[in-house]
Amino acid sequence: MSDVAIADTSTPAVACEPKPGLAISIRYTTERCVTTSVSSRDDAEWPPHPGRIFMAMAAAYFETDGSDEEKQAEINALNWLTQQSAPELRFTDCSHRSAFTCYVPVNDNPKPNKAMLQSAPGLPRSRQPRTFPTVIPHYCDDQTPHVQLVWPMESVPGEHLDALDRICRNVVRIGHSSSFVMSWAEATYREDDGWDKRLLPTESPGEFAFRLARDGELERLRQACRADDIDLFAELAETIDQSSGKQKTEAKQAFEAKFGEPYKKSVRPPEPLPPSLGYWQSYRNADAAKSDVHQNSYFETELLIFEKIDGPVLNVERTLNLTRTLRNTAMKGCPQQPPPAWLGGHDADGRPTEAPHAAFLALPFVGDRSERRERYADGHVMGLAIALPRDLSSAERGECLGPTIVDAKTGEPQEITLYAKGLPDVTFRLSTQPSPPKFLRNATWTQASTTWASATPVVLDKFPKCSKRDDRSGWFTEVRAIIALSCVRAGLPEPVEIDIDTTSWLTGVPRATQKTRRLQPPHEGRDRTSFGEGFPPLATRATRAEKPQVHVWLRFEQEVTGPVIIGSGRFAGYGLCRPVIGRK
Repeated sequence: MSDVAIADTSTPAVACEPKPGLAISIRYTTERCVTTSVSSRDDAEWPPHPGRIFMAMAAAYFETDGSDEEKQAEINALNWLTQQSAPELRFTDCSHRSAFTCYVPVNDNPKPNKAMLQSAPGLPRSRQPRTFPTVIPHYCDDQTPHVQLVWPMESVPGEHLDALDRICRNVVRIGHSSSFVMSWAEATYREDDGWDKRLLPTESPGEFAFRLARDGELERLRQACRADDIDLFAELAETIDQSSGKQKTEAKQAFEAKFGEPYKKSVRPPEPLPPSLGYWQSYRNADAAKSDVHQNSYFETELLIFEKIDGPVLNVERTLNLTRTLRNTAMKGCPQQPPPAWLGGHDADGRPTEAPHAAFLALPFVGDRSERRERYADGHVMGLAIALPRDLSSAERGECLGPTIVDAKTGEPQEITLYAKGLPDVTFRLSTQPSPPKFLRNATWTQASTTWASATPVVLDKFPKCSKRDDRSGWFTEVRAIIALSCVRAGLPEPVEIDIDTTSWLTGVPRATQKTRRLQPPHEGRDRTSFGEGFPPLATRATRAEKPQVHVWLRFEQEVTGPVIIGSGRFAGYGLCRPVIGRK
């Protein structure tokens, strides 16, 4: 999914004994894959969804000849394949070709053109913009596939394996007509680490979602492509043109009864309907548990994400209003009163808990400067999220959050309207989209990375002893040490590099603090007031000064999985970081 992180790594394949199972391998012969993502026509789809591969196999079945026994075996094999569980998905890394808009002439319009075309009357022929999103799979030897689907099983029925292999070898392309492929089916696969990426299906909300073909899909595709109607059209048209008398009359009657109009040579054959798949499957990264990737030991990797469905556009500066209102709504809706410490952050006696507890987050549209499409991010909030502590049982989670999130009568996600002083009415709902916008995807905020940048400011856990005005170098050194300790407290390793600024490394993010100016004379007991953009300070007790807020850029020695939320305000949405490719 254009939503899959690409890392430039090359790991040699480790030889091991083959295991039984079905493996469908695909190699792009031109080392170009031109496929359009279902979530964005400007993005390429990599790896190709298992459902797309199945549709290519179904097309090969429909478009090739064979004996009755062979075609029936192919039908049985394809139907058998859709009854299996979701496959493991393996693929190589790739490079994305820069997007380029072409202008393609459309078919001639028979109507006369009132305008002048090249200084002479003629037939109008407009040009339509087209993009061909392309990825370039990383090079591998001529015998190694770029993509492989694997179904682990004890054995594959021999008649199905032969039919599937025959279908695969008849597949010419997957995606655009320029995406030529070679494909084949085998009854064994190797459980090794030679693949750049391995994704496993999961029942819980995963990092990625892919379309699958389920039971009965072949018949639905047959109806969509209207192959039988097209064949009947050609057969009746040929009979009408080449026969006479009663046979021709009967053929004309049959034609009109089937297609709803008298036969004419100008009548076009039935148009096939665009094929589509409606079943989506969650996938997780199989390499997430590798020893060289640090797992966040405080929060679950999977966020509980809510999409905004109604209300005005709010900038990320309103994070505290949104997250605190969401927290209050969840606590009021919890059947257990007082709410458990993991939800509210306080023990039964009202004291702050020392055990891990939930963090409430705002998910803004903020861009990585190295990503061309994200340079114009404006920082508006696209949704909210709850980061839950690790080792929290599903039963306890559902018991406390279920009444707020799910409609008890229908079992469907219900709308959550947030009401608070100074906050316009905004409505959210648990996101269940199979292919949500990028910034409402779990992987955008939690995928493993060595570098992270703050989307909301990090509130220091304590005050630096050095003065920023008198000892700037000492202040930066002390703040880096405070932030390193904040990372350790948040279940992360200590960063090997920390940079600090009032401006974020992500586009669309306001300053870490609001600018202020002196009031002359003082007004209502204040001698300074804020102006311009910037995050408001994290509220503290009236007797305490406001803690410093900064934007950070972090680099860890090893890849770290998110969510990365650090600092004193991490449970209220401050200190949220996003993985980035690098510093720009």
